[in-house]
Amino acid sequence: MLAPLIRLLVSQGVTYPQFTAALKISFLRAAHSELTAAGKRVSDSAISLLSGVHRKDVRALTADGQLGVKPADRALSVADEVFTRWVNDPAYLAADGLPKMLPLRSRADDEPSFESLAQSVSRDFHSRAILDEMTRLGIAEAAGEFVRLRAERFVPDAGFAETLSYVSRNVYDHLGAVESNMKAINSGHRSPFLEQSVFADGLSPESVRELQELSRRIWESALRRIYALATDRIENDQRVGGEQAMRMRFGVYFFSEPDSPLTRNGDLPVADGKDTP
Repeated sequence: MLAPLIRLLVSQGVTYPQFTAALKISFLRAAHSELTAAGKRVSDSAISLLSGVHRKDVRALTADGQLGVKPADRALSVADEVFTRWVNDPAYLAADGLPKMLPLRSRADDEPSFESLAQSVSRDFHSRAILDEMTRLGIAEAAGEFVRLRAERFVPDAGFAETLSYVSRNVYDHLGAVESNMKAINSGHRSPFLEQSVFADGLSPESVRELQELSRRIWESALRRIYALATDRIENDQRVGGEQAMRMRFGVYFFSEPDSPLTRNGDLPVADGKDTP
């Protein structure tokens, strides 16, 4: 379940320490929810025991008896740190306060360079590897023997952030249906939510395109019917009054990919040795 999510995070420059920082608060909130549902006392010790998160971390994220809604500031990646130092350290700023274009390597002992900037942040990675990562993320670029920043802020663009917000809610509700169904099955009850799919392999790209077009037509038809009923029920519920605390989401997805070692859980080759210039 995590593989596509991790691929998305890596493609956007989110690292393992950043992910685990966000994951920690999710474990704490899940433990809090489980204890509350069972009618048990919610304490630092109980949350720590259920989640596996150390008690000192539970206490650090709890203030005035309340577990924080948002995670603590995420850990910075190396690319984050290089960017942050570049736009804040006077040694790497021009007279107008903007980040300098830096030579790849210092041509004199006291000349700031991208290499000196990168090494001031971390000596665990070659400066060229850090530059490659910042170039991949679109925040820096090499121009001959110099490097310059391409972004004023290290954040996703507005269009990507808005799209991710919608996608995250869709995925949240999809996994919510899975969670509820698994709990019901574990308790010997019927699955309460629709969560089904059709799978086929051994297909040509043309066949996949044909199936994808059919899935879009099916969705458009289903969307119209669900929307009409939902609108009717909202109007009816508002007339009747009473409790209206429920929400719903109906979705569908289609996915295809080539079957390859990169999409399976087998071992993957990795070149031996350190980065070279």
